[in-house]
Amino acid sequence: MRWRSPQPVASWDGVRPAQRRSAACAQTATWVAERKSEDCLYLNVWAPENAKDLPVMVWIHGGAFTGGSGMQTSYDGANLAQHGAVVVSINYRLGIFGFFAHPELAAESPHQASGNQGIEDQIAALQWVRDNIAAFGGDPQRVTIMGNSAGGESVNLLMASPVAKGLFHRGIAQSGNYAMPIDPSEDAMFSRTGAEARAVTYTQAAGATHVSDLRRMSVEALHAVPWYTVPSVDGYVLREDLTSLYAGRRYNDVPLLVGWAADEGKDLAPELLKTSDFTAANYNALVTQLLGHAPSDALLAAYPAGTDADARASINRLTNDWWGWRMWYWADLQAQQDGSDAYIYLFAHMPAQETPCNYGCGIGHGADVQYIFDNLDGSKRAWTANDRKLASQLADTWVRFATTGSPNGPDLPAWPAFDGTANTLYIVRTDDDPPAPPLPDFRLFRPSPAQK
Repeated sequence: MRWRSPQPVASWDGVRPAQRRSAACAQTATWVAERKSEDCLYLNVWAPENAKDLPVMVWIHGGAFTGGSGMQTSYDGANLAQHGAVVVSINYRLGIFGFFAHPELAAESPHQASGNQGIEDQIAALQWVRDNIAAFGGDPQRVTIMGNSAGGESVNLLMASPVAKGLFHRGIAQSGNYAMPIDPSEDAMFSRTGAEARAVTYTQAAGATHVSDLRRMSVEALHAVPWYTVPSVDGYVLREDLTSLYAGRRYNDVPLLVGWAADEGKDLAPELLKTSDFTAANYNALVTQLLGHAPSDALLAAYPAGTDADARASINRLTNDWWGWRMWYWADLQAQQDGSDAYIYLFAHMPAQETPCNYGCGIGHGADVQYIFDNLDGSKRAWTANDRKLASQLADTWVRFATTGSPNGPDLPAWPAFDGTANTLYIVRTDDDPPAPPLPDFRLFRPSPAQK
């Protein structure tokens, strides 16, 4: 089954035990301590006692499409379910096993396409939810897909994919919109031609001639050869860029809630640029690499790099603002349509910190996840009453959105639908937090309808 589309599980007689965690999908990520296997397409379900006709929230984990699993501690759905939902987390194939677009695979596929096996796994999980979630007390007509980082990017892909049409009814994307071209200028970055060329080069580097040779190789042998993981516009799962989809109203029109954190650039910049060598000398090249085009004089003036210290600070701030712009741009595309509403937030709350902290420190990448799941006790920090109040409030807000398609409800802060202006950006903070940082001038990144 390696690189083939996911298949329905074989039937069994009697009761099948489903009380232990599955393996994480095969991956190179060393930060995932779980056992790993290609036999990994499982999902997890949490429901309140006596659940009936509750909204369903399907969590898609992050990890740059190369690492992670649906059973990470911070994704435990027990507490979120107690806010009034059936919570599902899923696994999907990663890295070389989930995003390999070889021409031979396209030739053997009934869809004449390959390269997005991991997204096909997500679609198969949603089909399972549609067919089975009522038995767990969930409403198959109120399914919300949600995720952070690559999970948020997956929400973007699923809203764009005709194959996923009708399988979900709301979308929540946290800090992720970089898995498909945002407009035609980025088409080459995610093209099928480029993806297939990388696959052929990989096959040769692995000492193989055909996909059949690769299927005989071990997981370890395949992971020993470097692989660049990225979804692609394969013509089946994904067919065109985001702007064209919205212009032609070919996206899956459901209520959308998106956002980003106030200081995640410091985490994302080394990942996106594949280096931590941020100096004044290489600054322009790095900015060009990040944006996909040469920066304007106005952008360089707004993000100066006169010294190495300036360059590092500007790279971090620029990455954060550019990442936020991609969320803003997506929400604005939806807001311009006469269909479902879009909502957008900036997470500007400073969480209690853990020591030592190596990733996501401060208001870093993923800082909002443990609040959304109401899982603060998953890490030993000096949580305050404000932290706990915010976690409960955000879990209620997310469940409310899953229930009605709007984050507004009794005892919840008013959250206006996004209209493309800063006045409709919802700032997530508490009374103890300093004011949120001012929004950047998003027009600096590319002329677009995303700034008014």
